Amino acid sequence: MRSIGLLLLSVLGLHAGIYYAKVEPSSTYTLKASYSAEVTASLLELEGKLSEGNLVVRLDDALDTKELKFSQEKHHSLLKTVTLMQQNILNAQETVRIKEENYGRIKELKTKSKVDKDNEFINLLNVKNQLLNLEQSLQNTYVQLSDLDYHINFLKDKIDKKNLQVPKGNLIYKIYVTKGDYVVTGSPLIDVYDVREGKLTLFLSKEDIELARRGVIYVDGKKTDLKVHKLWSVADTQNISAYRCEILLPHPDIFSMLKKIEFKEQ
Repeated sequence: MRSIGLLLLSVLGLHAGIYYAKVEPSSTYTLKASYSAEVTASLLELEGKLSEGNLVVRLDDALDTKELKFSQEKHHSLLKTVTLMQQNILNAQETVRIKEENYGRIKELKTKSKVDKDNEFINLLNVKNQLLNLEQSLQNTYVQLSDLDYHINFLKDKIDKKNLQVPKGNLIYKIYVTKGDYVVTGSPLIDVYDVREGKLTLFLSKEDIELARRGVIYVDGKKTDLKVHKLWSVADTQNISAYRCEILLPHPDIFSMLKKIEFKEQ
């Protein structure tokens, strides 16, 4: 029925270049649940009002918030561990340097027995292995930090998606849930209308396409600076032999009003 109404309003003009259309929000969309959870807040009193950018619906995020705090504390501890391990590695590197010098001094000495030389070399290998173990532990800690960074960002995003806000200036048209409801992923929560701009949707005859592109747009008999925002080059699937056209209106005072649109030559 809606498409038939649009067809009657926009295609059946008085003569070429004249159409009628209602002022509609530039876009409408529905905010849906990204996660299954209980609704812990729903500000139903905001329904039908322009958003100030505040919270409208909250889903239970208590466990996520606790886990985020724990993960952030663990991240802080790991950063301290990295600092200590880096210092240990520096110390181990210095130990290796000293052991290498010691072994270098005695390995050619004939006054040292083979057992003494082997013991010194084994000591050198031991401290090198200790250094390798420290470096491996440091790399493992870096991997843990990377995984933890990802998890922290995931939790922040999850909490953010459970606290639904409508962009400032948009109309909170409908709120579907109340406090205590349980929603599953994909459940509709809020219908939002972007009323910062209006939209006129017309279905043009083939003969008026070029005129719409290059001509002047009159609204209710008044010349405007408006331009065609979108013009489909393929005929509409429902309005046969008509071409969908959209015109944006900045800051309309009221919506759903019928407007007369004329396309005239420059």
